Amino acid sequence: MGNKKSDRVRRTLAILLLLCFTLSVTAASASAADSNNEDGYKDGYNKGYKDGKKQGQKDCEQYGSRETLSKIPSPSNKDSWTKHYKDGYNKGYSKGYIDGYNRSRYSCLK
Repeated sequence: MGNKKSDRVRRTLAILLLLCFTLSVTAASASAADSNNEDGYKDGYNKGYKDGKKQGQKDCEQYGSRETLSKIPSPSNKDSWTKHYKDGYNKGYSKGYIDGYNRSRYSCLK
């Protein structure tokens, strides 16, 4: 009888230990995905801001006060980037492009 009870306790402890390990690995990977997304967003925003600022200045010199921005160009993505980094980068690029473009056009029209 003693062996059966100790076997059940060992089995239960092994299952609980396995469950804790699985949860910690899952939490770590989710945390890494979020940081990749944030890093990608920041990098994309900075690149988009620079590109938008350049294009806004060109449009200001060429077209003056007329509205010219019709399409935000697609950023170039590298194959080595993770999916989460690419998603963040693309969102950041679009937002940065618009902010850079608008700031450049506004300063030009002052």
